[in-house]
Amino acid sequence: MKHRFIISGLAAASLAAAGCNGVGNTIAGTFGGSGMARLIVAAPTTTQTNIALQADHGTIDSGLSTSTRIGTYAKVNAGNVTFDVNTGAGSGDLVPAINVNVAASTNYSVVLEGEQGHPDYMAFAFQDTNALNNAATVRFKVNNAAPNLATPVDVYIWLAGQGIPGTPTVPGLALNQDSGSAASHPGNAYIPQQGTTTTLPTGTYDIAIAPAGSVPNGVSDLFDGSTALSVNTSYSLTIEDQSGTQNDIGVIKSIDEPFQSTNQSVIVRQAVR
Repeated sequence: MKHRFIISGLAAASLAAAGCNGVGNTIAGTFGGSGMARLIVAAPTTTQTNIALQADHGTIDSGLSTSTRIGTYAKVNAGNVTFDVNTGAGSGDLVPAINVNVAASTNYSVVLEGEQGHPDYMAFAFQDTNALNNAATVRFKVNNAAPNLATPVDVYIWLAGQGIPGTPTVPGLALNQDSGSAASHPGNAYIPQQGTTTTLPTGTYDIAIAPAGSVPNGVSDLFDGSTALSVNTSYSLTIEDQSGTQNDIGVIKSIDEPFQSTNQSVIVRQAVR
């Protein structure tokens, strides 16, 4: 079991294929409203290098891989939408397609998770509700997309240099849950929630993940790392399997902004012990 990792900053990667142009990438029509969707590759054992997300046979993202993990959001019709993760139009799906009831004016991250060739290799859609930027504060949400975790986890996130919180920032997070999913728009998945007086400044934030009910100690934690977060930006921190080994996890940081026009590239690496 690995313990300490560092989450690097995000770097913009060139688009690998035409048609991945953020909000201008509209799948189907606009009748009845629309939502937004993108792909996050949280399955680092995947060997494919041109992973695509399609919604009802229209391509949203392409050119993703284990080095370029996060695609751009694209508009999709509100209502029941079929999402396929494959290597392009006409190719076989990498995992079974999923159906998502897309709410109007709501963002979704379709996450490829698990290990290739194993039963836990699948797609799951997290609802990125209420991803509104706030000029006064950092905002983030946490997604659990790590099937190899033996138990739900407690996630602690705090400004570096300050004491670790006495209670988890996100307690008891189970597989395919996030920090506040709501059944309908707008929801309050992000921390701090919209409308609260809490503010978090720009800076480096430490992250510790431990089995639910245990206290982080920097030694036996499932994950210890740090990352830079900025005000006026909303992030997702997606927990992923690093391998098929139980509790071997990493974290992917993404910027949750539909106007991002390039795929986001993220490096997750093991820290020096």
